[in-house]
Amino acid sequence: MNLLKELLGKQIVFNSTLHFLSFLATWEISERTIPLLTEYLAEINLSINNPKISSNLVELANTWKELMPLDGQEYFKITEINGDTAYAEIHLHCPIRGTGKVDTCYEFMNYDRSLLKKVGGTLTVLESQSNSGKNFCKLAIRLNGIGTDDLTPAHKKMVTS
Repeated sequence: MNLLKELLGKQIVFNSTLHFLSFLATWEISERTIPLLTEYLAEINLSINNPKISSNLVELANTWKELMPLDGQEYFKITEINGDTAYAEIHLHCPIRGTGKVDTCYEFMNYDRSLLKKVGGTLTVLESQSNSGKNFCKLAIRLNGIGTDDLTPAHKKMVTS
């Protein structure tokens, strides 16, 4: 189990998975396949790392970051805690950066949403590097039970840039 945890905790494996998902996204069946695959990958991560359910926002945001590859922690940044929301950024180069495929980003980020759901929270992608023109994605993290109606997910925004 430790070898599997070490292997899956590598940034290169995480990046390779993103590229594989990007390849899958070119197929019509990806709308059904990617959410199932990302949820399965999240379950593997959770079973290997066995995180506890978070009871406060700072703990929740840190748990999300800790579930990312250990050798790539610099790509996952908690940038601000403000009221009931933790803001985070993902600074790795996404294979769909600049493609305009924000719906594909939504499918990919099901991984992070699945992780947070199991540890007591929700995740909303506010800006996607797929269509924002930025080299990072911006996320909002909240504890379960805190509404998200005031947050506009990136895949529901019209970006003009």
